Amino acid sequence: MNSQINDFVYEALRRGVSREDISAGLLKGGWTSKEINAALDAFVECDLPLPVPRKRVSGSAKEAFLFLVLFSSLYTFVFGLGSVLFDLINIHLPAPGETVWRWVVSLRYGIASVIVSFPVFLFMVRLITREAQRNPGQRISPVRRWLTYLTLFVASVSIVADLISLIVRFLSGDLTLRFGLKVLVVGVLAGIVFIHYLRDLRQDEVAPSAEHRLKKSGRIAYAVMIAAVLGILGFGFWTAGSPMKARLYAQDNQRISDLANICRRVQLFYKNQGVLPRTLSDCDINPGTYINQKTDRVTGDSYLYRVIDATHFEVGAVFDLPTSEDGPKTAAGYIPGTAMEEAGFWDHDAGRKTFKVDATRINPDRN
Repeated sequence: MNSQINDFVYEALRRGVSREDISAGLLKGGWTSKEINAALDAFVECDLPLPVPRKRVSGSAKEAFLFLVLFSSLYTFVFGLGSVLFDLINIHLPAPGETVWRWVVSLRYGIASVIVSFPVFLFMVRLITREAQRNPGQRISPVRRWLTYLTLFVASVSIVADLISLIVRFLSGDLTLRFGLKVLVVGVLAGIVFIHYLRDLRQDEVAPSAEHRLKKSGRIAYAVMIAAVLGILGFGFWTAGSPMKARLYAQDNQRISDLANICRRVQLFYKNQGVLPRTLSDCDINPGTYINQKTDRVTGDSYLYRVIDATHFEVGAVFDLPTSEDGPKTAAGYIPGTAMEEAGFWDHDAGRKTFKVDATRINPDRN
């Protein structure tokens, strides 16, 4: 703070001049309202005959820790919530020919980010609010102000970039509902953050020493925010499916990978030997055809392998769930140069399923 205005305010208060008259005189002298309020706030309003200086907080390690955790949890929460909303839009408004499983996987990461960061953010808001009530000087903390202005900068850049993207897509005639909803998500999230922290700073400029309590309107706003986040998370959970179902999909996916590996090894054995192996154990004679996984990793049962004739063989397993159009796909299940690289070759129902392969043909048939 400028020592000139600080000394003047001290001397004026000591002589009994009212704060209103001091403020009016300083305004005439060219000082800004912000400088005047900060100078007056340096002294407590009380009945003592001398001005009482207000204790000011310094940039302590505790203060830095509190605000760094607050704003880092805020960033994680906002970006995580945005990711959840983006993935929900992608899943329910898919592009032509697009599989939505990758968005389901991304949705789970977003949900996890919000579940962890949102409670941390709320806890830090409550903790810092209590600290501000006990020590009002914390409201003008340099760490807090720097992080707040940084947050305003990030939010404003997001809003500007969001509007630019919207206008470019509009001028290109490529403005779809899916893109429009994403623009709305970014605009709403960035706008809420920007307005909240801008009002927070303006409140400090008007009355930086005011005791910081969460007003009724603020409590209602937080309640609405919590309800909205819980609603979005609930919809996200419903869309992503249960953890048990995801686990069963993963187990079936692993079975497909194991069967695809068996097919590759058997075909390589046929190429080298000119005949199909009678059993999968026959492939173990050569390191290049060795089959590491001959049994189901979950049940321990052996994978089905049966020689049909001189050039055809059959592989199979017992699956937990039928193939879903939106379910996970595995690149390990596709064999380049064969029909197994085509979508649908490894489709299956729940239960036992076998797949017929011709070791000599480019395009094997499937049962």
